[in-house]
Amino acid sequence: MVTSIGTFAQNEVLRRRILDTQTEFNRLQVQVSSGKRGANYSSLGENARLSLSLQQSKTVTQTFIQANITSEIRMEQMQSVLERIKTLSNDVRNAALPAIGAATIPAANGNAALKAQANGALLEIAQLLNTQIDGFYLFGGRQSDAPPMVEPGSTGTAGTPLANVAAVAAVAPLANNGASGDTLYDNIVAHLDGTAVGAQPGATPVRYYDGEYSATVESLLITRIDTNTDITYGITGRDDSVNTIMQSLYALSVVDLNPANEAGYRQVINRVIRDLKDGFDGVIEEIGDLGVKQLQLQETTIRQNDFITALDMQIGNVEDVDMSSALSSLTATQTSLEASYRMLTLMRDMTLVKYL
Repeated sequence: MVTSIGTFAQNEVLRRRILDTQTEFNRLQVQVSSGKRGANYSSLGENARLSLSLQQSKTVTQTFIQANITSEIRMEQMQSVLERIKTLSNDVRNAALPAIGAATIPAANGNAALKAQANGALLEIAQLLNTQIDGFYLFGGRQSDAPPMVEPGSTGTAGTPLANVAAVAAVAPLANNGASGDTLYDNIVAHLDGTAVGAQPGATPVRYYDGEYSATVESLLITRIDTNTDITYGITGRDDSVNTIMQSLYALSVVDLNPANEAGYRQVINRVIRDLKDGFDGVIEEIGDLGVKQLQLQETTIRQNDFITALDMQIGNVEDVDMSSALSSLTATQTSLEASYRMLTLMRDMTLVKYL
């Protein structure tokens, strides 16, 4: 019987070497195809902990960036709303200015056009302050899941804000003297401020605002824009600037000029014009403050995106392979593996007959 010259031990050593080379070849193929050192952290060795730390920092930063994008969208919408409120208040003020003079509005016509404009502005501002984004109401403070503004309604619909304000105005009707105008206006302001219920003693009438409110602390939105960095921003429908505008529009919506109350009516108009100016200035200030917060948010987001870029580079240094080196090693390993296969074939085919 003719037997092979190669011993079992020699074949076993060669087989193990081929298996090791095959494993290394497979590993290098994965690196070249994925660009990564391995499919799991164990393949990174002592750099595994560093890679995990870098990935965690990236995840946290990406979470901040996404939250900041949402906050910036809300701020932009708030800016649009405040700009429109500013315009509406200024338009009504300009329309009311002629009513200060005694001969500018015929008593027979009353102030129907002015009342209609004030009423329209009142309704639009209420709708603007009920603006929501994805179910998040922007002007109700941290009570953001429900509309903060009550629809004004009408003087003829009992229980609505306009009907309540009309009832308050009727408690001390206008007369042909300035003092009556001050009294009526003060009663309306006290009612809307919540410090007096006006025509409904012992009851709590519906007012125009139903969101979060504190007389001592502003109910602003709070968001964390970066590690240990929070910003507060926005206003509520009960903010002083908005409240001043709203009380002016409510008062203007319920008073009429007639020969018996001209002096009182003119005083109401004077108060309305002053408050609309104050509210206008306050809204401008809020727009500026919101712009500063937007800039802070944008600058923070830019820094965070730059940080993500730096982290990606560090993660790449830890996890990614040197492609030219990996390709060179893959070629060398493939050559070695093919040589090992040929040697194994030759050894298995070598017999005493061929040897002799």
